[in-house]
Order: sequence, then structure tokens, then C-alpha cells
Amino acid sequence: MVGLLAVTLLGCLVLWVANTYRKLRRHIERAKETGLPYIVAHLTVFTLKWIPVAKNWEWVTFIDRTLSWKTLRAAEEKYGDTYLIITPRLSYLKTSNAELGMQIMNRRNDFLKPVAKYKIVDMFGQSILTSEGQEWKRHRKIVGPSFSEKSNKMVFEESLRQAEGMVNLWATQGESTRADLRVENAHDGAAMLSLHVISAAGFGVPQSWPNENEEGKGIPGFSTHRFVGGHTMGLKEALVGLLRNILWFAALSPTFLKLSPFKVHQKTYTYFHECKTYFEELLALKKKQIYLGESEKGTMDLMGPMIKASTEAPLDFKIPGSSPSSSLTKEEIIGNSFIFLFAGHETSANSIHFSMIYLAAYPHTQRAMQADIDSIIPDDKPISEWSYYADMPRLYNSMVGAVLNEQMRLVPAIPNIPKETEGDQLVSVDGRQFTIPDQMFVHVNVIGTNRNPRYWDRRPSKISGKDHDMDDFVPERWLPTGKDVVEENVGEADGLESTSFETSTSSSLHKPPKGAFVSFSEGPRACPGRRFAQVEITAVLTAIFKRYSVELDVREWASDDEVQRMGEGERRALYERARESAMGKVRRCEQVITLQMSGGEHVPLRFVERGKERFKGLF
Repeated sequence: MVGLLAVTLLGCLVLWVANTYRKLRRHIERAKETGLPYIVAHLTVFTLKWIPVAKNWEWVTFIDRTLSWKTLRAAEEKYGDTYLIITPRLSYLKTSNAELGMQIMNRRNDFLKPVAKYKIVDMFGQSILTSEGQEWKRHRKIVGPSFSEKSNKMVFEESLRQAEGMVNLWATQGESTRADLRVENAHDGAAMLSLHVISAAGFGVPQSWPNENEEGKGIPGFSTHRFVGGHTMGLKEALVGLLRNILWFAALSPTFLKLSPFKVHQKTYTYFHECKTYFEELLALKKKQIYLGESEKGTMDLMGPMIKASTEAPLDFKIPGSSPSSSLTKEEIIGNSFIFLFAGHETSANSIHFSMIYLAAYPHTQRAMQADIDSIIPDDKPISEWSYYADMPRLYNSMVGAVLNEQMRLVPAIPNIPKETEGDQLVSVDGRQFTIPDQMFVHVNVIGTNRNPRYWDRRPSKISGKDHDMDDFVPERWLPTGKDVVEENVGEADGLESTSFETSTSSSLHKPPKGAFVSFSEGPRACPGRRFAQVEITAVLTAIFKRYSVELDVREWASDDEVQRMGEGERRALYERARESAMGKVRRCEQVITLQMSGGEHVPLRFVERGKERFKGLF
């Protein structure tokens, strides 16, 4: 009996090996036909976890899904900007070539979004992010117009208000004072700020900071800590909790989470259920406002157009000519609302957070940015009088916008843009044509493309010793060159409305070749919230650095009294140690959905009133 079982198991193993080998050979033959360099991985990453020596095999590094971030352009330096990775299960193309990347991102019907891989954020209903083909066009037609120039003004003003709110909160925490804000983890404040901005500007649901008086503000439950209708937590708490536990939905259904005996699963389901109920109540509230003719002045009203073009709209308020095939269902309205709240604050929060860290690490850049802010915003101009139309274009096309773009070049929200071929696709790269086979998975390597020295002025690195500085934080590379630039329709390529701040003149920020900077993607499926994020981040950085300077908190290595007694050389050495620690933590970021600090790590910062810096003049 034992012998029979052994023979059976051995036979199954032989069949598995033979089938695996057959698939691998087929994928290799397809790779050879392209003429591109390729890397063969004989085993899957899951299998390799059980082989101790596997970490020493080069190809193991190259098939790691986090390759783009962990090793930056190591594979490109050996195999070129475009290469194939072949495994028994699948083969995929990875490219950091701007020309090829633009073809992939522009040819929406040839290179499809693998929507099945986005189901983790589809828990409430299909959305513009998780749809493709005609379904995507339907979503895009309805929600796209909300992201307009008029909306940008609202975002600018709300972002300034929320920046003041965040600073006021920090001043009440721990050992902080108004003149010296000691912030252990700036990401928490940035995430809350961004959530407040999208809630108020996007949905007309203003939010309060914990230290603010809620009396007479907002909508109970949605905006405050006063719960109604059987809720056990507010929308903000439910949404933040859901996002922190979202990975459970990659493998488990809401029903399973609800019935699971584990408390973490039950709590995750509670967050999900509370969010779903709040979204349904917000939908009912917006429908009522539409029926009563109450306009949403001062907000983008992201939900209104979706309702008017949906099966949920009151009969008298449907968009003329709308039909079931061109409208949204209740689940799709809620699905899009969740995506806007999630994506609308996650990306901006990360960018604000990382910008603060980079500015603290590089004080000379921070001083240059503050000088530009001072030249645009007079000291005697109150924040309530800052103007989107007058100030935003100048701010964005200064060191403020340069810092924003450089941070997103180095640490984009996502490392890769995934696509999948629909049929064999003929493409051209550097004057050579080749065919990408049908159903091949494709990665536009965002990090590798953004850091490709081929598309930028080449300068030796002052940090790494490389012959280029593409891995360094150098916002100056974005500053206007003073050369005449041919005016172009900025919004035409991605279908977004042109803006007053993103221009193409001699005083505009430098524009790299098309496809060389893809942090927001490009083409028809470029991020619709790009301008929203750019406006928010620009406003927040300006509001904070007009008044404060940020420094790395060095108390892990020296107390304030010890710093006070240090000479210039000792202070410089101390700050270099803090900078090395901070940059190490940035490099150890991991991709959850977006790139974030590795579990539990953070970079403590100190925001001091300008003129009271302790390390000024050392760098």
C-alpha cells in the first residue's frame, strides 16, 4: 500500500515537472520571437521561499514583484530598458522606455488594464479604477467632468484651511508649542489632512480636527463624533480603519470576515459595514438635495453627477438621453465614491509626507523653496487672501512645484503600471519594430522610467558617485530654463480640462519627454485626480513652509541641551547621521497598495518657526 502511494506521488510529481517544463519552453519560444533580452525563472517566487540558497540566485531578484523599487534600475543596467521575464506560469514584459511606455498607455484597446488584479478595492461596487472597455468609458464620461478648473479652486482653498488645522493640532500634542512642533509621524497628520480635503471639497462633508469645536459643523456621524442611526463610529474612523485592514479583502469575502472567530476579521467587517452604510446614507442625502434643488456650492459634488446619470436619479432630474446602458447603478456610485476617498487622499498624503522628509534632509533645497514662496506670497498677506488664480500658477512653476514633482519622480505612489495585451501588438522602439504576443502581461516600470538618465540632463551624482544623479533629490532639474516653449493643450492627451497653473511657457516647469515622467500615468487612463493632487500638495507645502522650517528630529542621538553645546562640525556630523537614517527608512518603503514606510517605521520631524532653525547654514 505504501509502495503504491509512493509510486502515485512520484507519478504526479513527474507529470507536474513535465507540464511545467512544457509551459516554460513555450514561453521561451515566444520570448525569442520578440528579439528582446529575457530572464528565465525556472521556479515561482512561492516555491523559492522554501529553498534557502535561492536568495543567492540573480534571477530570483529579477522576478520579485517589488524589483522596481528594491533594486531600482539594476535589471535595466544589465538587460536594457525593455526585457522579458519568463516563468512556467507566465511571461511578462517590463519596460522603462518612454517611447514604448507611451504606446502601451495610449493604445487603450490594445493594452488592457488587468482589472481582476484590482478586485481588492471593488468591495462596494465597480468603479472607474476597476473597469475596462465600454464599462470604463461609461464611468469616465460621468465622473470626469467633476475634475475641472473650478474644482481646483475649491481644492486650493480647502487645502489651505486644512493645513492650518493640522498645524494647530500638532501644536497641542506632546511637547510641542506653536513655535516648535515635534511630530513623531507626519504621515498620520498628512493622511488626515488629505482625507479632510477630499471629504469637504469632493463630497461637501466638512471634517473637524480632534482639537476643534464640532458644534454646528458638518453632518452628525459624517463630520462629527456624534453618531446617529445606529452607527458605532464616525465615517472618518470607519474609512481609516478599513484602509488599514484592506489587504484582508484580497483573500476573504465580507461574509467570511463577518462570521470569522478572529477579532481582527470581525473588526475589519465592522469598518466595511459602517462605511457601506454611511455611503448609502450619503447617497440618499444627495438624492434629496437634488430633488429639493439644493445646489452644492463650494464643493466639486462628485456624487451629484453620478446620481443624475444613474438608475438612482429622481425621474425629473435624470440627464437627458441617459439610459440604463449609460448610467451608473447604486453599487457603482458607492464604488466610485470609495475610490475617490481612498485614492484622493492616499496619494496626496504620501507625497506631502515624503516631501517633508526630503526637505528636512536637504535644508538648502528647503531654503530655496521658501525664498520662492516669499517672492510670491508677501508676509503681510493673510492666508485667507491667497488666490488660486493669481498665486497657484506662480507657486506651481517655482521650487514648490519642483519639489512636488521631484518627490513623485523618486517615490511614486505605485512602482508599476500593469497592462495585458489584447492580441499580438506591433510596437516601435528606437526605430525597431517587434511584436508583443497576445495575453502577455506588461509592466510600465514607473520608478525605472522616472529615473532613466536617458531622458534628463546628465549630471554626476554628488552623493552616490554615479555618472548621473537620477537617484538623488534634485528639484532644481525641474526649474524653468527660460527657453521659449511651444504652447500646447495640456489637457488634450489625458482628456482632462486644461488648467491655469500647468502651462507650457518659458516660465513653466521643465517638461521631460513624453512618457519619461509617469507617476500619474499617461494617455486616456491617466489619473483623473492628478490636478486635484497637484493643487492640494502645492497649497499645503506653501502654507506650512511660509511660516515654518522642518528639521530632522535628532533626539534619538542627542538631547536639545547636547545639541546646544555642540560645535559646527559636531552638529553637521549629527545631522548627517539623522539624514542617513531617514533616507534608509525611505529606501525600505514597501508596497501595500501604494509605497509606504515599512511596518512601524517613521521619521520624526520638528517644525520650527523660521529664523529659529538649529542646523541652518551647515548644508
